[in-house]
Amino acid sequence: MPTLRIITVVVVCLFVLSVPAMSKPKPATRTFNAACAEVWKATKTTVKDHYDVLSLNDQEQSGSFTTGSAWTGVRPIAFSLSGTGNTCVVSVTGHFSGLIHNDKGDFFNRIGDVLKTQNAVATEDKPAPQPDKSQTKLEK
Repeated sequence: MPTLRIITVVVVCLFVLSVPAMSKPKPATRTFNAACAEVWKATKTTVKDHYDVLSLNDQEQSGSFTTGSAWTGVRPIAFSLSGTGNTCVVSVTGHFSGLIHNDKGDFFNRIGDVLKTQNAVATEDKPAPQPDKSQTKLEK
């Protein structure tokens, strides 16, 4: 009887451990209120500045990178952009986001930070509007 109990415990443990190993990664998406060309520029900057780049495809606006280290484990992440007009959806797929690591959330936040920086720089680069000289009155 004890051997049947041991076999049952082993089978249950194998089942519990095998289900996460066979599960597919779940994509996460976030919509940005900007054109995909701007979001793509911010995404490329984010990937190049913070991650180990595996691939970047300008035509498809997609790519992949790794994050982590030997201590925390190297985790691959894939992403793609889609959208029209001033709306762009970033879809990120990775095998792990948990209590210690929030790879997808961190990636989205970094893209948002770069977008804010790009918008701030773009508004600083614009010259201040000049008053219309045709409507000013000359006083004598």
